[in-house]
Amino acid sequence: MLIADKVSKTFDGGVQAVDDVSFSLAPGRIMGLVGASGSGKSTLLNMLAGLADVDSGAVLLNGKRVPGPSDVLIAGHPDIRLVHQEYQLMPNVSIRENINYAVRYFEKSYRTFRVDALLKLCRLTAVQDRLPRQVSGGEKQRTAIARAIADVPAVLLLDEPFSHLDLPNRLLVRDLLFELVREQQTACLFVTHDASDALSIADTIGILRDGQLIQLDTPKAVYHRPQTAYAAQLTGRVTVLPASNRPLLGLSESDQPDQWLCIRPEQVQLTESGVPATVRAVFFMGSQYELEVSLNDQVTLRVLTHRADIEPGQTVMIRVDADAVWTLPA
Repeated sequence: MLIADKVSKTFDGGVQAVDDVSFSLAPGRIMGLVGASGSGKSTLLNMLAGLADVDSGAVLLNGKRVPGPSDVLIAGHPDIRLVHQEYQLMPNVSIRENINYAVRYFEKSYRTFRVDALLKLCRLTAVQDRLPRQVSGGEKQRTAIARAIADVPAVLLLDEPFSHLDLPNRLLVRDLLFELVREQQTACLFVTHDASDALSIADTIGILRDGQLIQLDTPKAVYHRPQTAYAAQLTGRVTVLPASNRPLLGLSESDQPDQWLCIRPEQVQLTESGVPATVRAVFFMGSQYELEVSLNDQVTLRVLTHRADIEPGQTVMIRVDADAVWTLPA
C-alpha cells in the first residue's frame, strides 16, 4: 500500500508546488492524477519515488516511510519505479539489453526468461536488437515500462506516459498498463494533463490544481459529478453556465440562481419538439457528429448526434436532460 500523508513541497521563492496532498493506492490498482501544467504533478511523483524530499507529511510504502534524497546515499526506493517523460534509456545498447539491465543481478536463466516474457508482453520482440534511436516513440515508451517492471516493483509511477504518442501507441500503452497491473498486482500511478486515458483505465482519478488535490473519486463520479468547473473542464467537453439560464434551457427555475450548471454534450439531445437552437458548427468525430448550437448570443451548447444531414445555420430543437445536469457551487 502506497500512502501519501499530507505531503507538501515548497520551492525557493515561496512557490507551493504540492500542498497537503493525501491519498492511498493499493496493489493491483491504477490511479490517474490529472492537472494542468504547473499543478504539481511531476513534483508529487518525485516525492512519491523518493527522488525529492518532502517538506512536511510523509510518503509510506507498506507502513514504512519512503526516505528522500537527503536521507540516503542514492536517491530512490528499491520497490518504486518512476518512468520519466524522456524514457531515459541507455542510448548505446539494444532494447533487449536496456530491459536486461534491470535484472542484471538475477541468475542468468531467469534473466533470459524474464526479458523474453517482457519483450513479448510489450510487443517488442521484433525490435529487441535495435538501439533506442532506431525505434519509434511508442516502442521507447514500452521499453521504459518493461525495464521499470522487470524486477516486479511494488509501485510503478509514470510521468505523462501518453503525451508523446500517436493514437495507436496510446491505446497500446494503455492496454499494456492495464494488463501489467492486473497480472503482477503492482500499484500504478500516472500523471497526465489529458483525462481521456485516465478515465478509461484508472480505478481512481485525482484532480490537482495549484498543488492541491481538489477531488479524488472514481472516474464516473469525477466525470458526472465534478466538484469545480476546473475539474469538469479537465475531464471532458463541458459547458458551464449560470443556473439563471435554466428557463432558457427548458428547465425549471433554480432556487439558487447564483450556482452553475455543468452540461456534457451527451446530456443534450436533438428532439422533434423542445428548445430551438441555431447550429453554428458541425464537427465530424468518426462514429458521430458534434454540433455547436447557440440558444442566444451568450449561450452555446455541444450536442452529439449520428445524424449526417445537419448543416451550419440550420435551426434544430434540443432537450437538456434535467436529471443528468450537475450543479456546481457558486
